[in-house]
This record gives sequence, structure tokens and C-alpha cells, in this order.
Amino acid sequence: MPCLLQNSYFCAMNPRNKKIQIPSFGDTTVIGINSSMVDYRLAWNINNKLSIDLARYDDLIFEGNPFSFFYYSAGDNYNVYNLVSLTYRERMLYAFTPRLDYLFLIQNHLPAEKLTHIMRNLREIEGLGHAFLLEKDKNLRQVLETIADSEQRMMDKKKKRNDINEIRRQMREEEIQQKAFWAGAKP
Repeated sequence: MPCLLQNSYFCAMNPRNKKIQIPSFGDTTVIGINSSMVDYRLAWNINNKLSIDLARYDDLIFEGNPFSFFYYSAGDNYNVYNLVSLTYRERMLYAFTPRLDYLFLIQNHLPAEKLTHIMRNLREIEGLGHAFLLEKDKNLRQVLETIADSEQRMMDKKKKRNDINEIRRQMREEEIQQKAFWAGAKP
């Protein structure tokens, strides 16, 4: 069965019980970042260094605490980037050793040369303590699933907003056509 949820971590359907399953995140690159920079400043620096356009979306809610969430999609069949804050006040979304403040996630296949380029550029950002690749273990899986849920909700919201805007556009067109019709019908 084809994946119905484009640009998402969810893409596996179990035919026996017809439930969506979370894949192993094998095509997701996870980079841990330590930085005292505020989230929007780090996103701005990453955008400049990597020529992408991370934008802030609704916060990721985990155990009742909001964690900032940035998203950028390079288009269908290309990479999707997420920047997620791991700290909110004194709360940690996930504790790492050494300490990490952000996760930078890249979905879909990433050639080795591109990954090297990304890592080199991230490490050049002034104020960034360190950035390194993380192994995806079972403990990190819960965080990745929470991020995937948040991304899916954001995409659903965006689709609804686009649908509403399309209906409004169609209504305006119909109104213009009716006005033109009635203007032409008058003597």
C-alpha cells in the first residue's frame, strides 16, 4: 500500500491489522547540537549556513511542556529538516551525555558528501558548542515518534488552511462572475 502521509516518518501499513506502524527511522539522520543560542537564532544561523528555510511551527508538546519546533521541506522526494529544542526552562525533552540542547533531524536519504558538508557548516556556526551524529537507539525512538506526531499535526493543519484558502478563492471568483453577469444583463 502506498504511503499516504507524504514527508512524514509514518510510511508503513501493517496489512493484517490495518494500523500505521512507525518504521525504524533508518532514513533519518539525527544530529545532536549543544548551543546556548536561543532557538530562533540557531535556526537563522542554520538557514544561512545550509541555504535552507527552517520556519517555526507549533511547539512540540511533550509531557505538558512546549519545546520549539522548526520545519523545512525541500519538496517531494527531497530532504525534510527539523530543528527541535530539547530544553524548556529547566525541563529536558531527553537527557543526553554530553548535554545536548537541540536535535537537528534530516529525513530521507542523505549522501555521505552532503552529510559531511552539513556537519562542517554546522560546526562553523559561532556560538555552537558541538554538533555530532547520534545513533538511533530505542530510547531515542520515543522522541522521534513524538516529533513525527507533531510534524503530522502541523501538516494536517497546513492542508486544512490551504483547503480553506482554496474555497475562499473559488467563492471570490464566483462572486466576480456573478457581478459581471448581472452588470451585463442590465439595460
